Amino acid sequence: MTTLNSLPADGKPLKVYGSQTCRGDMEASSVEVLGHLHVRGKLTAARLRLRGECSVAHSCCTQELHSFGSLRTGSLQAEKAAASGYLSVASSAHADEFRADGAVRIGRLSCTAAIHIELGSVCRIRHMTCEGGITISPSSRLLNIPMRPFRKLSCETIEGADITLYKTQAGLVCGHNVTVGPGCTIGEVRYRDRLTLHPQAQVGKITRINDTGGI
Repeated sequence: MTTLNSLPADGKPLKVYGSQTCRGDMEASSVEVLGHLHVRGKLTAARLRLRGECSVAHSCCTQELHSFGSLRTGSLQAEKAAASGYLSVASSAHADEFRADGAVRIGRLSCTAAIHIELGSVCRIRHMTCEGGITISPSSRLLNIPMRPFRKLSCETIEGADITLYKTQAGLVCGHNVTVGPGCTIGEVRYRDRLTLHPQAQVGKITRINDTGGI
């Protein structure tokens, strides 16, 4: 195992083959992982591209994340984040745009523009909020394969402007326009403008919110 004790000189791009460990913080203009990278501090890079495994003990900060492998981190900050493998964020993840098609484990996910999750595996996000749209849909990679029961999203709360859900289990969903699709089990839906319910969806309570924020 190779140990990296210093940052790449002049912020040069870093490519990781095999297995490498950074004992402290790491900064680079870009990081590409084809093997395994472990950072014991925080990782900061303009671009982070994963085809192998990466684990970050503290925070991971990047403008663009493209993960086709596995990323485990304490927290995540990105402008654009796209993950199609395994993504685990122990505390909070913040992004402008977030896309995932794989297994996702996040404590709290908050985005400004959009969240789009394709259910290729089981996903668990405790709290999810977005100023724009939230879309949960079947995986485009698995359209010809029957949906297994474990391919679903589990949340406590979901809040956004325009929300479309599929195979989602949540305690509370709150939005302006809400579409609850097949396979969903929702404890309560609070909506402002429009609500659409699929016949195969289960909703315990429905509340319409008026323009002043009251019920």
